[in-house]
Amino acid sequence: MKKDLLLTFFTESIVLISGLIVYKFAANLVGKDAFSQYALCRRTVSFFLPALLMGLTVGMPRYIAYANHNSENKQPDYYFVAGISVLFINVFFFTGLLNIFSGQFAFLFFGNAEYYNLIFPISLMLIGLVLHSACYSYYRGKLLMVRANILQIINSGIIPILVFMCQADIIRILSVTGLSWVITSAIALILICKNLDWNKTLSLLPCGKELLKYGLQRVPGDFGMAALISLPAIMVAHMAGIKEAGYVAFGTTILNMTGALFAPFGLVLLPKASQLIASNNVAQLKEYILKLASFTFFLTAFGLIVFQVFADFIIKVYLGESFSELIVIARIFMLGSLATSFYVSMRSILDAYYTKAVNTINIIIALLFFLISTGFMYVLNGTYIAVVGGFVAALYVLGALTFREIYKLMRLGVQTE
Repeated sequence: MKKDLLLTFFTESIVLISGLIVYKFAANLVGKDAFSQYALCRRTVSFFLPALLMGLTVGMPRYIAYANHNSENKQPDYYFVAGISVLFINVFFFTGLLNIFSGQFAFLFFGNAEYYNLIFPISLMLIGLVLHSACYSYYRGKLLMVRANILQIINSGIIPILVFMCQADIIRILSVTGLSWVITSAIALILICKNLDWNKTLSLLPCGKELLKYGLQRVPGDFGMAALISLPAIMVAHMAGIKEAGYVAFGTTILNMTGALFAPFGLVLLPKASQLIASNNVAQLKEYILKLASFTFFLTAFGLIVFQVFADFIIKVYLGESFSELIVIARIFMLGSLATSFYVSMRSILDAYYTKAVNTINIIIALLFFLISTGFMYVLNGTYIAVVGGFVAALYVLGALTFREIYKLMRLGVQTE
């Protein structure tokens, strides 16, 4: 457990550093609003991805881990084959629609149909990420975290930097990144399939139904979270323009990077917590929760104070003097880091404990709060900063709801619902 956490922390740290380097490169791109285009494209990919994954990247590792620990005549690999079959159909159908209606989607997400040429690169990135997520989920479910982290380092850490070092045009950067993800993930998939242990004569339908029953009820939550993260930039693209929208997209990305520091806990704890629940090991699960909650709060609080004090220096050194407008936006966004980090570190425990999509309910409530509060604040304020403020407030609603569920879990025995 400790080795897996340390390795995953190391991996996510590399991914975080890579993300910072990539946006530094993007700030130096030549072309009108190239930085904002890159930031918005990455945010658009993040918006679509959860709907394509259909909650299966939570369901697959959960059920694979369950089957490994308590098979009940079901082999873990059945869940993987059933899950990836669904994902293949979903992603190719959706990306086809995306390219058929490229102008309409470009207007929706960039505020201008002239950006239709960004849709094909986005499609390649989506296909690559779906393949990556499926392979990564298999490794998580098997608790093969070394292989999972190697794949993560290659796709999320190394490839984006190498592409920026070899390409200077925004379209080529996005296209080569997506194509590289497709190739590396396809190689991982082939290696997984060579070692699958399952009887081809038996039906995958029961496992597929079980996965979809668990995963589909989480799609509204995954999509709702993606909407919550992506809508501020999309709204600002229509309110103020692509430059300002790019700044907002970058602000949400920096906030997500903060949450990514705690993602390793969720990545390892989902299958581990599933095993503890299957064993009804209440004491150890509660011990993990208490330690994780304390660590999350104190580390995030320290980082928030440091950033607020040195935000001016950090942004100007990182992106340059020309991005000084970002300082205020970044400061406001980072106020939401306490709520974000708590949600990220605790969501996998709730997914492992409940069959019911508790996180989904909480996310939908937070999203509705964002839409209502943003409209109210925009009427009073009249600028796109109101959108950012409403977003941060919604994050604290989500954090409070997550805390309520964790508190209830701590007072109960371990019996999945």
